[in-house]
Amino acid sequence: MPRSFLKASALLVYPLMVIYAFLLVPAYEIIAFDITLASTLLFDGVDMLMGWVEIIVLALALALLITAVYRAGSAVRCRALYILLGGALLLKYIGSIIALSVVHGALDATLNYGSYVLSLLLELLPLALAVLLTHRYTVRTNADAAIRKKALERLSAAPEAQVDLLPFKNPFHRPNPLQKIALLALGLICAIRLLAYIMNEIAYVILGFSFKASDLPVTLLYAFLTVLLPCFIGYLLCVCTTKLAAKAYK
Repeated sequence: MPRSFLKASALLVYPLMVIYAFLLVPAYEIIAFDITLASTLLFDGVDMLMGWVEIIVLALALALLITAVYRAGSAVRCRALYILLGGALLLKYIGSIIALSVVHGALDATLNYGSYVLSLLLELLPLALAVLLTHRYTVRTNADAAIRKKALERLSAAPEAQVDLLPFKNPFHRPNPLQKIALLALGLICAIRLLAYIMNEIAYVILGFSFKASDLPVTLLYAFLTVLLPCFIGYLLCVCTTKLAAKAYK
């Protein structure tokens, strides 16, 4: 795998993980424990920004993984990228634990580490799905192309023009199978985020917080701002990132 591609991947993902773990997480914790600030829009803003960073990083990772597997011809040849992206995700969670320990002055033994593991697995799920589908498509397509090439050589016919599916030309160019894979994976991310949001709202009701019909517009708006909008922007960024990734993978 080209070093230029790995360097570009690291520059795209790692700065966002550093900002998340060492800036947003401690800011969120400090604001949450301040009675005055916790009731302001600043608290919601930081919380929303954390969600945006998480979704954007996953969207960038999808573009990098799809590009790498397709260009390499197999998912088996992309181990270096898996290690790089896995390190970025570990940085996010380990860095968050370190940042929280600094804020509280000591390692917080009350942290729900099980939720961290669950969050990590849910983030890996759409990435693994994209790798699997891209691998299957690429291997099958290359095998079919090799068979057709041999048949044309035997017939002394002109070789077929190869169609390169990368980078994505249009955000809504559905005939591109790789783009369909990216859209499916981001759809899964969106579904997981929406489900988590709904479960949180239900949990608040169970805990005794009242929910009235007048609260519905605000709830829907918050779902749009924290889940739907960042997922849509994440998809657009995914499309744009394939241009950079395809250029770097040479």
